[in-house]
Amino acid sequence: MPAVAPRGLGRAQVFLAIVGMLSVLPPYLGPAVGLELDVRAKVEVVDHVVPGVVVAVCGILGALLARRDEEIADGAAALGLIGLCFLAGLWQAVTHVPLVLDAGGPATPWDAVLLHSIAGPVIVALALWLVLRMPESDPADLRASG
Repeated sequence: MPAVAPRGLGRAQVFLAIVGMLSVLPPYLGPAVGLELDVRAKVEVVDHVVPGVVVAVCGILGALLARRDEEIADGAAALGLIGLCFLAGLWQAVTHVPLVLDAGGPATPWDAVLLHSIAGPVIVALALWLVLRMPESDPADLRASG
């Protein structure tokens, strides 16, 4: 019997998409609330906008796939979308490691650093949790479909 999407998968992916959308905001929201870092705009696009959009789009597509409530034969599409979210979140987390290590100085106050760096690890953790919740496929089903 083919694997079925776990209960609540769609809601979790919607939450993942929301976190992805929110992860785009720190470079633009930070200065408005006095949490500014001296970072070039190109770097902010690469570190926040691109991965945040990837997570948002993949999260929404995954949620739509899960909401169709159809059996997922091998889970490749859902797993691929969650995997892309994981990689984008990992990118956000890793690119902020130097910033976190330099936090606490006059140019890198802790509050601004936390605003910029918290979304990546949250995305990684949520995407990893979703991957671990994915149903295992029965090898017989894969042979029959291939």
